[in-house]
Amino acid sequence: MSDSRNNPPPDDWEKTRANINIPTSDESGPSDWDKTNYNYPKQPAADEWGKTVMNIKPINTSGSDYGKTIFPGAGKQPDGDWAATRANINVPDADFGAAPADSGGYGKTTPYFQLPEAEKAKYQQLPPTPAEQAAKEAQEKKEKGGIPGWVWVLTGGLVIFFFFVVVLAVVGFFFLWGGSTYEATVKSAPPGSTVYVDDVQWGVTNEDGTIRLQNLRAGRKTVKITHPNFTCEPREVTGGNGVTPEPIIARCQAVALKQGETCESFQPGEFDKAERCYNKALDDLPDPFTDEQLVQALNILIINFESNKFDVPPERLAALQKGATFIKKLQTREPGTILEVGGHTDSVGPDASNQTLSDNRANAVKTILVRFGVNAAGLQTRGYGETQPKFDNNTEQGKFLNRRIQYSIVKR
Repeated sequence: MSDSRNNPPPDDWEKTRANINIPTSDESGPSDWDKTNYNYPKQPAADEWGKTVMNIKPINTSGSDYGKTIFPGAGKQPDGDWAATRANINVPDADFGAAPADSGGYGKTTPYFQLPEAEKAKYQQLPPTPAEQAAKEAQEKKEKGGIPGWVWVLTGGLVIFFFFVVVLAVVGFFFLWGGSTYEATVKSAPPGSTVYVDDVQWGVTNEDGTIRLQNLRAGRKTVKITHPNFTCEPREVTGGNGVTPEPIIARCQAVALKQGETCESFQPGEFDKAERCYNKALDDLPDPFTDEQLVQALNILIINFESNKFDVPPERLAALQKGATFIKKLQTREPGTILEVGGHTDSVGPDASNQTLSDNRANAVKTILVRFGVNAAGLQTRGYGETQPKFDNNTEQGKFLNRRIQYSIVKR
């Protein structure tokens, strides 16, 4: 037999028969060879087999792994007779998927498993399992390292710094600027007046009628007093840095009737006009005046109570204060005289509600007159509700005039 690897000579079949038990009987009928190969196509004669071997051209496997898988673990084809060794080829289990015995066999079969590109991409891009995802996130977090420690230290230092800045600012304000504010007082302003300091509304009114101007910054300030029926001169005040100014005395005068105004009648909403007429009538009273003359002048005033309320509006307080001075004169001269403060409403609303509302309005006016110095024993109150209309309740002007406080003489 030839030792050539690339073109082995044909075998002498007769010489290799010893390896294959083939009967030589010429008897008719199938041979033992045929009996053992009944599941395979009929094999060619021995001489034809060798020719077939001669005609097989080995595959050129240079530069690839093909030859390596034919002879697992060997770098090249071993020497030997091709036909003689063909039946003895033993492929290790490792080349068919089992774990290799050593570290080199498993990868040799990889080139034989070739998937289409679409299938390969599908298996190569499988989503990570939850465990893999968690491991990946942990790795990324570790690589990023979170917020550096120096950032926390710097942030804490800045917070402490700004805290001390705020504390120092507050302390400095009280120690350095505490003496730069002061308080002033306005006296004799008409009740219900509005006070402005440098054109900003300011002030708190006390029970005695004084107005406190608190937390004024050091320096000179302009104080203005406004009232719908009084004109007041602007005043100047200076204080601060340990200087407390003297009280500001308001210099105000009642507004006289405007040119063309008459006091015979009043339209709805003409409260200020009615007050000007009221002030003029009191100022025109003779000295001494009678109780009838006083009552007639007092009844000119219209107090604009809000709907369903009995609070006296602040702008009417000055008028009641002026009337109180004349009532005190009458009580001083005629101490036995008793005046009634009567409350009246229009016809809108239930009778019972109007009765209660008129009682409350009369009591509210009496309380203010007493606060301005009138002897409470010389006053009594009564509510009449809608029972004594003075004007026509079918008109808006009549309703407006019927919502009134009316004085009368109860006892002389």
